[in-house]
Amino acid sequence: MKIGVSLPDELIEFADREAKRRGTSRSGLLAALLRAEQARAELVGYLDRYGWDVAEDSDAWRQYQSRRMAEEYADDDW
Repeated sequence: MKIGVSLPDELIEFADREAKRRGTSRSGLLAALLRAEQARAELVGYLDRYGWDVAEDSDAWRQYQSRRMAEEYADDDW
């Protein structure tokens, strides 16, 4: 679906540079950024409901998850 949005020139310039760097179109870049934001919002919603009991903030949560994953997969042979 096509949509029209108004953005400041500096954001359009950034989008063009970043899209070129990633080898995608401006639309592809915007779609990827929106998907990432959607995933972040879903994660924050999940953590708000279930996860903050083990962490004080997002950095502490990431550290907790890193430790947990390291323990869980420590015996795996990659």
